[in-house]
Amino acid sequence: MRLRRLKLKINVVGERAVGKTSLIQRYVDARHNPEYKGTLGVHLHRVDVELPGDEEGDVILASIAIFDQMGEHAIRENFRDALFYGTQGALAVCDIERPDTLHTLAEWIRAVSAVAGGVPFRIVFNKVDRAKGSKIGPQESAWLKQNFPGAPTSLTSAATGEGVEEAFAGIIGQAVDAMLAGEKNRKVRKLLRQRILVFAARREGNGITKSELFANMHDVKPDEIMEELDNLVRLDLLVQYDAGPKTFLKSSTLPATFRYQITPLGRKVAASPAIEDLVVE
Repeated sequence: MRLRRLKLKINVVGERAVGKTSLIQRYVDARHNPEYKGTLGVHLHRVDVELPGDEEGDVILASIAIFDQMGEHAIRENFRDALFYGTQGALAVCDIERPDTLHTLAEWIRAVSAVAGGVPFRIVFNKVDRAKGSKIGPQESAWLKQNFPGAPTSLTSAATGEGVEEAFAGIIGQAVDAMLAGEKNRKVRKLLRQRILVFAARREGNGITKSELFANMHDVKPDEIMEELDNLVRLDLLVQYDAGPKTFLKSSTLPATFRYQITPLGRKVAASPAIEDLVVE
């Protein structure tokens, strides 16, 4: 049984007046203000959430920073690095009475992804308490499937609270899963770098080739081996035997018989790997 603490940044994005602030207030403070006041700048809301961990009995305590920013395109484009750096997930909100606010979510999601990479997102159809006025029909559904196939969605009403808890729990769960999966992948890649170094240390005199690594590591995809060869060269743990001094050539461009030689630092790490020597972010 383990207790783990995580910090997450979630951005709530979308056009003006789609209900971003109202959704956050409903989730964080369990309240709703029917009077519309547009957000100026960026507001930060904090909430603590308890989630089950990977293993049975494990508990994750997540401290969530929810960022609510004004739905201005100029602010998004000019300050997107500051707005979205370090984001682990995004709620993309549209108004069911304004189909244009669904279509412009593509721009918001692209802006987040350009800074934070392929972080999880969830599309939220807000104001379902006004379902009689909904303008979301077959054409919008087809657009959504074409542009964001398989994207998770939620139907919400900040006014009544319908679906709000599920929407935030959904994106928080997606973000935590992505973080844990990323950590597992980094551990696997670190072990692969160590395996390559140990293999190279045993073949110190002759060096190693891609074809030898492929033959001895059947459980690893060739492109993963080549990526880690490049990382080990950049970390000065391997050198490209025939490339000449200070010359770097991507492994994918080299013949299978091209040789890599382990460096003195590489031998040291192979014998006793330190975490900082093998970290690639």
